[in-house]
Amino acid sequence: MGENLPHLLVKLGLCSESDVADAFVESGHYERITSDQYPLEPQLPQSISLRFLKQFHIIGLAQHDNEISVTMMDPEDQFVLDALKLATGKTIIAKVGLLSEIDTALEVQYGEGRSQMDQIVDNLSMDDAGEEDLEHLKDLASEAPVIKMVNLIMQRAIETKASDIHIEPFEQSLKVRLRIDGVLQEIDAPPVKSTAAVISRIKIMAKLNIAERRLPQDGRIKVQMLGKELDLRVSTIPTMYGESVVIRLLDKENTVLDFAALALPVCIYNAF
Repeated sequence: MGENLPHLLVKLGLCSESDVADAFVESGHYERITSDQYPLEPQLPQSISLRFLKQFHIIGLAQHDNEISVTMMDPEDQFVLDALKLATGKTIIAKVGLLSEIDTALEVQYGEGRSQMDQIVDNLSMDDAGEEDLEHLKDLASEAPVIKMVNLIMQRAIETKASDIHIEPFEQSLKVRLRIDGVLQEIDAPPVKSTAAVISRIKIMAKLNIAERRLPQDGRIKVQMLGKELDLRVSTIPTMYGESVVIRLLDKENTVLDFAALALPVCIYNAF
């Protein structure tokens, strides 16, 4: 199912999240919910999958005898409202919130009060060993927390149908951004102390030389995740604070190979 108009307006940069929320509030039909009003525990039945909530940016506020209050970025999405009513058997009271705040609150509700990345970081132990110790770096890149962090980044990219993942080291932080419908959106990133290990993990997966940090490199990764088989094209570029990595995601299931599906004139593809 395609994105609705409010999502597209935000993704294309034509409106901010606040602009969209304010428009719904000014219509006089919806109450705006702020980040401090979201409960810490899930308020929706377990029969409603987290993937559905993330896909349509919905979060439960409260349950009552015959109704459930939810916050949505687009409280007029009739498909979602009907689906929730069918799944719960209750009247749905929709309120409006910011997309980013809803997504953050979902992570809190379904992640024991913290995001999944925060939980992984708790188990991360990085010492002060230098990056020149290649064997030690390989060991760090093979530790469970680092593997989980990289897998989580890739999982987020697949869930949001991102075309690219940008991992960029800075002096005091490591930034991860996903290109969704042509627009880069920042997501939770690993701590800066794990930069070398995270980059090395990706390079190992792509069969690149982890000892080479002064020259650009290109590689490929084949993964199966969330029921999809993907080809990942990996490019590394040296920067002032470490290597920057760009990963292009190619979903084999969505690859169009025949000319007819490209809507080319018959005279062109018949020639082949």
